[in-house]
Amino acid sequence: MKRLVLFFFLACFFQQIYAQSTDEQLASQYYQNKQYDKAIVYYEKVFPKNPSADNYHNYLDCLLQTKDYKTAEKVVKKEMKEKADDAMLYADMGMLYKQEGQDKQAKEAFNKAIHKLTPDVEKILNLGKYFADAKEYDYALETYKKGKELLGNSYPFVSEIGAVYKAQGNTTAMIDSYLEMLAISPTYIQYVQDALQLSVGNYADAEQNKIVKTELLKYIQQYPDKDIYSELLIWLLIQIKDYPDALIQVKAIDRRKNEGGWRVVTFATTCVNAGAYDVAIQAYQYIIDRGPKGENYTHAKIEQLDVMYRKLIDGGVYTQDELLNLESKYKQTLNELTKTAGSVSLIQQLAHLQGFYLHHDSDAIALMQEAVAMPGISPSIQARYRIDLADLMLASGQTWDASLLYSKVEQDFKEEPIGDEAKFKNATIYYYTGNFKWAQAQLNILKAATTKLIANDAMALSLVVADNTVDSAKQPALLLFAHVQLLDFQNYEDSVSILLDSVYNISGTTTLKEDVLLMRANVAEKKADYNKALEFYLEEEKTYPDGILPDKALYLSAKLEDTKLHDQKKAAELYKELILKYPGSFYVEETRDRYRQLIKDDTTAPVN
Repeated sequence: MKRLVLFFFLACFFQQIYAQSTDEQLASQYYQNKQYDKAIVYYEKVFPKNPSADNYHNYLDCLLQTKDYKTAEKVVKKEMKEKADDAMLYADMGMLYKQEGQDKQAKEAFNKAIHKLTPDVEKILNLGKYFADAKEYDYALETYKKGKELLGNSYPFVSEIGAVYKAQGNTTAMIDSYLEMLAISPTYIQYVQDALQLSVGNYADAEQNKIVKTELLKYIQQYPDKDIYSELLIWLLIQIKDYPDALIQVKAIDRRKNEGGWRVVTFATTCVNAGAYDVAIQAYQYIIDRGPKGENYTHAKIEQLDVMYRKLIDGGVYTQDELLNLESKYKQTLNELTKTAGSVSLIQQLAHLQGFYLHHDSDAIALMQEAVAMPGISPSIQARYRIDLADLMLASGQTWDASLLYSKVEQDFKEEPIGDEAKFKNATIYYYTGNFKWAQAQLNILKAATTKLIANDAMALSLVVADNTVDSAKQPALLLFAHVQLLDFQNYEDSVSILLDSVYNISGTTTLKEDVLLMRANVAEKKADYNKALEFYLEEEKTYPDGILPDKALYLSAKLEDTKLHDQKKAAELYKELILKYPGSFYVEETRDRYRQLIKDDTTAPVN
């Protein structure tokens, strides 16, 4: 009998639990479906038995949605009796009054909610978010300010306050809230930069950038002893590509802190990477003007010449006098620093200038031979200089002397990237001279090279050779094109432009026509005619969408926009197009990395 009673009791108990669970599920389901009237029926049963936070929130929201303010007020007040110090309940009551149109009572309730706060970060954050989500921005700000008072700035709520000001459209106040953080501690610099990232740079409008700059200048004046604001201003100026003004700030900090120029050198490198050559030259000149006893003097002399060389060559448009003037600067600097392992990079650059631009072949070769024989350089650097010497010999017509040098590097560095490079260059000699069969044999071996770039280049050239040698009638076009490529290597671009038209007209294969289009684009880039280069890249994509080079054309277009025209938005669009259109392309890996870097400040989702 006792067992029967126990069994009956347990059955009733579990049936009751099951019914309550079912009611709760139905209440939640109706609430999620926004069927508030039906949800209320079940919450009236469920809430008294299980007054959880979720049930309370959902039940109250149902009552407010159906405008049953009387019942809603009873529910909130009942909760208040049990949790008199819960600030969120007063906020709920204020929201209820607000919906009823009782603004005075709502204001009193909101203020009481803030007054009820205790030094509890989580509760302060919850109340602030509650007000912000309800677009009660002033009360959200008051909540966070009260929180700062209670916690004694141990948690300054800077990002939360900044987010509220941003929602209000108050950019100046948003910036100030972040800058105040640095007054508390300079260690917040990374946090502040991350917070400001979306407000400055390529993806912000000019007015917003101006506001950030203006506020920073105010803080620099207000806190002249805090270099962190000057450092942040430099960061900002770099973001908005105002390198001249950034240099002024960098030099000011260097002088004030007597840093010896290291910060200026680092900044100059940033300018070079961004293509801001003139500012980089000025930065290095600042170091040079401090005199030869300065710790960065020699480095600045070498790097400044390197930037001058890049500026002249990358610009594409230069006169003979400009080339000769640059040659003279190299010679003067080498005389001052003397020819040592420390200045050997200057020797390499001067030889390149003489051989490929001034076409002073004998001077260039003699100088590069000095670099190869320089005491104190490593075997790998010496191998690099041997390849450079071979390049100069090939450019001057000493074809087989160049081949011997390439072969030596190949033998000394078998199965290493520099050895593969030397082997590829040797194969191109046979290609230039019309020995396509031998060139093809070497290229086929290089398809398995350890360096992806060499393997890809070998595969591309091998395909062109194979496609244009199966029929003897096609070989004249390939012979002419190989000669044109040699002229391009020697930097005789005027001759290249003239002969490319002939190659295109007599070519009987699409592979050769595609290569001609990309070489036309390359010549245009060398002459700084970037719009013409983009036209050729686009022609390759449109004319030969199923060819072997449209992905390369798209990649080179993106890179041109990125590094020469400095249109990062357009570059990002082209990089994304390449990733989506040619997922198997050799260029996708590099493209994806650069694309992600470009869009990190934008809202565009990254491509996985």
